[in-house]
Amino acid sequence: MLFFLLVGIFVVDTDIAMQKKTEVKMLLELANHHATFAVDPILKTEGVIDLLEDQALERFEARMHENGGYRRERQAFLPAGNSITTDPLIFTRYYVDFRAWRQDLELRLRYNGNALVLERAMPGAMRPGGGRLQISVITEEGEELCLAPKTMVGPSHVVVAFVEERPFLPMLPSHAFPVVSVEELKH
Repeated sequence: MLFFLLVGIFVVDTDIAMQKKTEVKMLLELANHHATFAVDPILKTEGVIDLLEDQALERFEARMHENGGYRRERQAFLPAGNSITTDPLIFTRYYVDFRAWRQDLELRLRYNGNALVLERAMPGAMRPGGGRLQISVITEEGEELCLAPKTMVGPSHVVVAFVEERPFLPMLPSHAFPVVSVEELKH
């Protein structure tokens, strides 16, 4: 009986983690969409769509606070009592500008427990319809997590977050997963 109870708790804990992953992805995409309206107005009149990165981060931060109750501290979003996660969201950003969005790009990040560090940004082949973006995250244990590739359709703002959540019960393993949002700059 105790075995079935433990299995049931493990299934519930895993289900809660998957729901959090979905919610965090939606939260990131909403915040990133808002950030991509931070376009340089002078360059835009000349037909060049380029991101004002400081303004983009401010817009991203504002939307994370509005929708999820998070406040930014360096490279992490700290949750409020009513936030989706109980632990901080560690994140990093990468901007693919109007000159590079047609080129494949491989981003390799390392999670060290406190930050997501960009180890390598390797450009690849040119594609007329937009470059393929491949992101991999190396965990503290050395495991490589590869996210599904994305195709860029214009200059893009890329946000990768790493979620490390405590389990429902302390005897269960914690849940850790990367989440990515890739948004084209809004014209």
